[in-house]
Amino acid sequence: MRILREYLVGRLLAAYLITAAALGALLWLLEMLEGLEDGLGSVADLAGVAFSAARVLPEGIIDLLPVITVLATASAIGALQVRSELTVMRVAGVSLWRLTGIALMPGLLVAGLALASLQWLTPLMQEGPERLMGASLGESGLWHPSHGLWLRSGEEFLNVQDLRMGRIPTGINLYRFDPGGGLSVHIEAETAVIRSDGDWTLESVTVRDYRDEAQSPLRHAEQQRWDSFLSARQLELLLRPPASLPLTDLWQYVDGLKARDQDSAEYEMVLWRRLALPLACLGMVLAAMATAAVPLKSRAVSLRLVAALTLGLGFELLAELTAYLGLVLGWPVIAVALGPAVVLAGFSWWLLSKAR
Repeated sequence: MRILREYLVGRLLAAYLITAAALGALLWLLEMLEGLEDGLGSVADLAGVAFSAARVLPEGIIDLLPVITVLATASAIGALQVRSELTVMRVAGVSLWRLTGIALMPGLLVAGLALASLQWLTPLMQEGPERLMGASLGESGLWHPSHGLWLRSGEEFLNVQDLRMGRIPTGINLYRFDPGGGLSVHIEAETAVIRSDGDWTLESVTVRDYRDEAQSPLRHAEQQRWDSFLSARQLELLLRPPASLPLTDLWQYVDGLKARDQDSAEYEMVLWRRLALPLACLGMVLAAMATAAVPLKSRAVSLRLVAALTLGLGFELLAELTAYLGLVLGWPVIAVALGPAVVLAGFSWWLLSKAR
């Protein structure tokens, strides 16, 4: 049984690798074409577009992991069925459930590696401060690893020392100068919450007013609203998208939003859909095993792959649609995020039981 298990797992892992490489190449090409729409000025620009396209590949492949799982499993098991190897295994006394258990091993292993990548790999490839460097901020911005982010609008300067969890500005200093170049107001805050309208709510604020007419040169406040001068593009560059945050940071960020009574549904949906990946992969393996267990002629192998691709893409579309409706209609986030994966696993289990 050990030899059989190693043989099946090896074939399945090879199918995962080939499928992931094929879809990854397609994703990279699509990202390249999108980057080339802005035009190129030199070979260095082409290399930069190629590198930027490669940076998003891990996240894109992980998003398509259910599709990869069902395609890899269906192709590997289907090939065994065509060569009558699957029939020989079953005649030798290896049940379909035993074969399914073996097929689940690489599926769950890949899902676990995907979660590990979401925690450590993809955040490293999409670091927030580095995306602010260069021409993205224009002449009004500067980022330095020791001094943080600096932005300017007229006579007002903003300094952000760090971005906790990629989305919470910390160590904030706001300087306002008079027309003569003298410092008029210095606002210091520990953290800030960026509101949906783009304005900031500064927390633990200390205001130093150096103007002669100031009645209170020094004052403290728990919170203070600041009408941000950041453009929509600068704000987009400043905040990392929730999908690029490590899972632990995303969990803490959701808890922080709930503690402030702010809307956390979007980020919570991303979190739970990520955590549902192993369950989705389990359902895809069960569905692929159910279809592969039905004896078909060799010319019908392509039908299995088309059916597997349809199932994978259909699941992705259903999950996206359910998540969108859940956010719009205010449905429970956990139920919406896990619902498609649970339904898929249950339906696939029923299919597999009928295929026996």
